[in-house]
Amino acid sequence: MLAEDFEDELTCPVCLMLFTDPRTLPCGNSHNVCLECAKGLWKNLDPSFGNCVTCPVCRAPCLANDGVERLPLNLALRNMVDKLEAAQNAKGGSVKKANAKRKYKCDVCEKKPAVMECVTCVVKYCDACLETCHPKERAVFKAHVVAPMEPVSGRECDVHEGQALAFFCTQCGVMVCAHCLLMGTHIEHPRVSLHTAVTDRKAQLIAAMETLESKHAVVHDFTQRADAAMQTLSESCAQVRAEVETECMDMQLLVKGLQHRLLEVVDRHEREKRATVMCQLEGQRQRLSVWGAMIDRAKQVMQNEDGAVYLDVDTHKLDKQLRGAADASLAPPKLANVALGLTLTISQLKESVGNMHFTEYLVPPAPSEVVCVECTMSSLLLSWTCDTREGDPCTFTVQQSPLAVSSEATVDSEDAWVEMYSGKLRSCTAVGLQERTSYRFRISGSNSSGTGTWSKIHVFTTGVPKAPENLMLLERTHRSLGLAWGAEPSLRTR
Repeated sequence: MLAEDFEDELTCPVCLMLFTDPRTLPCGNSHNVCLECAKGLWKNLDPSFGNCVTCPVCRAPCLANDGVERLPLNLALRNMVDKLEAAQNAKGGSVKKANAKRKYKCDVCEKKPAVMECVTCVVKYCDACLETCHPKERAVFKAHVVAPMEPVSGRECDVHEGQALAFFCTQCGVMVCAHCLLMGTHIEHPRVSLHTAVTDRKAQLIAAMETLESKHAVVHDFTQRADAAMQTLSESCAQVRAEVETECMDMQLLVKGLQHRLLEVVDRHEREKRATVMCQLEGQRQRLSVWGAMIDRAKQVMQNEDGAVYLDVDTHKLDKQLRGAADASLAPPKLANVALGLTLTISQLKESVGNMHFTEYLVPPAPSEVVCVECTMSSLLLSWTCDTREGDPCTFTVQQSPLAVSSEATVDSEDAWVEMYSGKLRSCTAVGLQERTSYRFRISGSNSSGTGTWSKIHVFTTGVPKAPENLMLLERTHRSLGLAWGAEPSLRTR
């Protein structure tokens, strides 16, 4: 037989590991436990039981009057454990890991595999027997330590070597092993199994994740709409910038054309005035030339010292010319007016250009929340909402169309729509309708900036009115009852 065949006999019934320093209990049946496990049994002893504990195997009372350390050491059992560990170490295996992977059957039904073990009772349970024989709701079992047979985590306790972390101390918020709860620093601390702690923490994480995912979806939707709005804003600004550049270029062309026309007018006036003055100037310049020659000739005669020169025929002609010119000469003509008489009046144009700015152009948005408030056999009362600018009155137009149009007009044809209301109210009544017939409705708003887009098409059907609500008794006599009930659009009594 192999040494591994004796593992069940060499396993402590408390820690379910190979014996470490095995001690024999005074139960009369020679059952053994590890020394540390024995210390835990007597340390967690209820004072009402005195110094007596129950054997974890046969349930017989055990007394340790001389102390736990005085319990007899089972040398044969310890030697067998040492040999088993040496044999498994020689094969490269781990005793403790092999023990941790062993499969046990339920101690109650002895059929199904055990999944949980009560360390306090030292009993292994399957799922069904655990709920039946060891319900955690009962007060007597609330202080018991129940651990899974297969640890949730592969980690081992740092304090108790080889002990798997199978519990979670809710007071300290750390993972602990069974020895920490029985004889360590976490005695009497509130705890749950590591499986329960993992399940609860996982449920909390999932709930928090789902909540955050829903909020993430809302914020993601907002960011998408904000990005779309920013894109629309960028496109609108680019369009307006292009429009501004185009209009300013057109204005520059207009100003250049105006400059050319005005300069042509100035040039024309200059030419006309210059021609008039030049005519007067040429005539006077000819007279100055003739007169200048005569004056120069007379000066030459006067400079001659010979007096006989004054009696010469040439001098006599000169004298006659001078006197004739002096007697016949007239005063210079009146100088033509050279003032242009042009005044450039562009002050209003400058003011208009300086005051140029954008005009806010906001048409009403499409009406929303279109509902049928009251329905009768021949009428429909509609109401809607619309976000309009304060101080800018809005006029609403309601059009209707039968759901089944005539053969001459298609469903999408504008000829199928008939205007049934136009006003400032946000409700209207469509009357004269056929019984139990469906109609389409659409609504638009208009203000000083223009007409907005149509709302979504809504379909409403005439038929039986809605059942009245809030029925109440107003008065009561021996032969009559006065009733009142709520019905749109007003409270009605009978």
